[in-house]
Amino acid sequence: MNIVGLLLAGGKSSRYGKQKLFEAYEGRALFQRSIKAMQNAGISSIYIVTNRELAPAFEHPVIIEEEPHGGPLHALHTAMEMLPSDWVQVLAGDLPYVDAPTVETILQTAKAHPSADIILPTTNGRHQPLHAAYHTRCLPILRELVENESSMKALYEAVKTRTLSFSNDHPAFININRPEDWREHHE
Repeated sequence: MNIVGLLLAGGKSSRYGKQKLFEAYEGRALFQRSIKAMQNAGISSIYIVTNRELAPAFEHPVIIEEEPHGGPLHALHTAMEMLPSDWVQVLAGDLPYVDAPTVETILQTAKAHPSADIILPTTNGRHQPLHAAYHTRCLPILRELVENESSMKALYEAVKTRTLSFSNDHPAFININRPEDWREHHE
């Protein structure tokens, strides 16, 4: 199975008040935790999709969004047009508790269900598209959707999506949007 990792790192962090990607948790910046989880899950090619302003801060290969801050659907489209792979494992850059076993489970599910276009984790009844694996078969639909859409939901409703349930208290899906989120998850 040919797979690349894609870190989504182009957001404004407006609710956080400053760029949260570089906030440290247990000695590592948030974006580095997502990269490490993909590396430890066996993904050797990892790219970061971001904007021109943030690009110099990253050491991994960077894909620059032509229209910055367009959201994850547009970021995925930009990256998939350029990436040489069958599958793209996406992770957001603001996940302090993401881990390799979670990524491995997603990839094992993709391998076990080769006709699926998306492996979409769910927890607490919520879809987690910023943790999902996307097959390049999604690209034609993505090309159409980005013309008028910004919702990831539009994509996973338009292709063959296989959901993958995780326990409701699985911490890998917690992201940080505001400074108070740290207190909320440490109590």
